[in-house]
Amino acid sequence: MKRILLVLSVLLFCNLLYAQSTFNFGMESNTSKNMLPDNWVAFSKNVGYTAKIDSLEKHSGKFSLFIEKTDESSKWPFASYVYIIPAKYEGEEIELKAWIKLENVSDFMGLMLRIDDADNNSVGFENLVRKHIYGTKDWTQYSVKLPLNKEAQTIFIGPLLGGKGKLWIDDVQVLIDGKDISQAKIKSDYNPNPPTHPRYGSNPSASGRVRLKDVDLYYETYGSGEPLLLLHGDSQSIYAFVKQIPELSKHYKVIAVDTRGQGKSKDFTNGPLSYDLFANDMKQLLDSLYITKTNILGWSDGGNTGLIMAIKYPSYVNKLAITGANLEPSDNAIDTKVLEEIRKELTQWQKDTSAHAIMESRLFTMLLNEPHISTESLKTIKAPVLVMAGEHDVILEKHTKLIAASIPNSTLYIFKGASHYVPVEKIDEFNKEVLSFFETP
Repeated sequence: MKRILLVLSVLLFCNLLYAQSTFNFGMESNTSKNMLPDNWVAFSKNVGYTAKIDSLEKHSGKFSLFIEKTDESSKWPFASYVYIIPAKYEGEEIELKAWIKLENVSDFMGLMLRIDDADNNSVGFENLVRKHIYGTKDWTQYSVKLPLNKEAQTIFIGPLLGGKGKLWIDDVQVLIDGKDISQAKIKSDYNPNPPTHPRYGSNPSASGRVRLKDVDLYYETYGSGEPLLLLHGDSQSIYAFVKQIPELSKHYKVIAVDTRGQGKSKDFTNGPLSYDLFANDMKQLLDSLYITKTNILGWSDGGNTGLIMAIKYPSYVNKLAITGANLEPSDNAIDTKVLEEIRKELTQWQKDTSAHAIMESRLFTMLLNEPHISTESLKTIKAPVLVMAGEHDVILEKHTKLIAASIPNSTLYIFKGASHYVPVEKIDEFNKEVLSFFETP
């Protein structure tokens, strides 16, 4: 998918980079005489769906973009079409507005606003899907907003149709800091062909493996100095820290590892997964590398693993920084809607018998059953701990504050305007806080 997005971006940049007036958000231009308005493209496979210009049903003007599921036997769950914009604009916030009409939509309607960096990683994403908008609705204006990340390179906008039904979209508008994009100031230093990072997670020159009893762990090392272990989240890999490794490796010997069964690490078991198991894997990895004490940065699942390491293997942990961690898999800790989505995702994975689907099922099952960390055990942690989360994290703020309050030597930091994806949404601020914490005597 990343390669496809890159090709699409390159193809469209030539037309879009220097001509703001060419943006066709009103669906009125069809110079190529294909089924879609100019510069609109498919964002997914869209198997069983049809999209075209519609002259009969529109909000204004002559045309709208119409999407319909035409093959009900298709198991492809949704259709998505996008307009791709170079992120060459100065500003703090981007807003996407659009008028949408629905007819007998069975699953969901979405309005997607996605921001990617130069490495085709998403650094901002919203699509309204969690609002569960479906059924039949007359023309209604919907809106989504995101911070305009400094790392932004490409912006994707467009509708999603989930399941059966029909969707029309028209009069799409993009605003930068409340003003139409046509009035936005262009960045003086915008580079349409920026340098990219090494492919973290697939870098042979930095890679290593440790074979343990029932797991083969893949890791990469960067930089020199005190060791700093990076632990990613559920269904992620080393590459999750693409925005941290370059900066952290200037100060530390970064050891980024794929958790068992994820990324390039292998898992030779088929039983339940747990954060205690992950923590034991990391202890054995450190033993194999002859590292007796390390700093740890853990994101989400990695934060849970880091907490357990600090509790069970205190001599190994110098300092621990965590973001988006939780103590239990309940609505005391996690947004109820998120738990519902996890259950739905698990149900879908369980229908598939592929090796990847089986592993994802195990991971999603763990999310619903783990962890079980008591506040009493947190009180035994000796290492200094930086407890972080986004203001709009899926982990409830009261729960993050509980974690911090339960650890004797802890610091709490909440990132304003950020979600669970703080490391890619607030890159400079996140890296600054982490480095400041590790470097403070």
